[in-house]
Amino acid sequence: MHMEMIIVNKKRIAACLLTASMTVSLLTGCKKDTVPSETSSETTVAPSVSITETTETTPESSAFVTYTAQEYKDAGVNELNSVPVLMYHRIYGMTNAETEYTGGNVDKDGYNRTSEAFEADLRRYYEQGYRMMRLADFVSGYIDVPFGYSPLILTFDDGIRDVVLQGWNDDGTPVFDPTCAIGILEKIKAEYPDYNVTATFFVNSQLFENGEDNDKEIMKWMVDNGYDIGNHTKDHVKLGSCDAGEIEKQVGYMYKKLDEIIPGQYVNIIALPFGSPEVMGPDKPQYDKIFAGTYEGFEYTSEAALLCAWTRSYSPFVRDYDNKCIRRIRGYDNGGKDWDIEMNFEQLNNGKRYISDGDPNTIVFPSSDNSSGDWLKNTYGHQVITYG
Repeated sequence: MHMEMIIVNKKRIAACLLTASMTVSLLTGCKKDTVPSETSSETTVAPSVSITETTETTPESSAFVTYTAQEYKDAGVNELNSVPVLMYHRIYGMTNAETEYTGGNVDKDGYNRTSEAFEADLRRYYEQGYRMMRLADFVSGYIDVPFGYSPLILTFDDGIRDVVLQGWNDDGTPVFDPTCAIGILEKIKAEYPDYNVTATFFVNSQLFENGEDNDKEIMKWMVDNGYDIGNHTKDHVKLGSCDAGEIEKQVGYMYKKLDEIIPGQYVNIIALPFGSPEVMGPDKPQYDKIFAGTYEGFEYTSEAALLCAWTRSYSPFVRDYDNKCIRRIRGYDNGGKDWDIEMNFEQLNNGKRYISDGDPNTIVFPSSDNSSGDWLKNTYGHQVITYG
């Protein structure tokens, strides 16, 4: 088939996917009644190129496919819109029918999910035109997702039941329980090679509870096979209630431990236990220790912090995005209410989702979405392209 036809067909498929609706749900954390608009305002003027319906524009150094303004418009490309950062906890080897709670919830508050529901979640995201990407790349403003598709980021807190070891193969590779999180992720990875299956696992001092020696080997395997490991503090305490010394201990201990196990291979990102503190400001200088400090001679920095949150994240390019408090969607079912998965994805799929131009080195969006000139904020050195 001719390459142009492949591109056009792919674009049409992507456009169809954007209209899909979500029938699955999950649970919310840090509930809010409203979500700030993706197109409010405040600061920034970035170098940009405005293209007509027939002009193709992209940096000369780019090796990515170029598109016309009409093609951007037809696919709904908008890189100022929202990105779903999913927050899961424990995945249990259960069917939905085995729980007494709504849908795939294992507990009353929906922090934990059945393996049946989690696998269905992943398949549904794929069918709706989402493709996974690394959280660390998102924080760096490098969103490498195919044209017409939307980024999806998976995160897991606590470690427990996320990686369950059953044994070791003769070649030294781990054998996982097929119903734990990584067991299901590996299954999906094999079925959908274009899904770019990846996730970031945030651990406490107990790691994955397979025994520390086993977990150390597992973590080395994970980072070699497309997964990331991050900081969830030593003892899973509310940092918002701690003084500077305790914060430095909780955060620094965990970074030091990760550096001993997988030196230089973990991500300098922290998932805040209980989403605390949710708000940081100059009146609470102790919170600076979340982002920089020294523990037992080990110096650490955090590039970003994740909330427990309740809803989609801002694009990293817009004014209201803050890497110190990245919002997440908690994985739970609640009949499409209270910011569960269904409610969040209904809104995303109804004009709120980030749709990629296929080039991580450019930021493309309708000119009307930054008409006041103050919604786009951080370009990360990328070229800005707008279309009418």
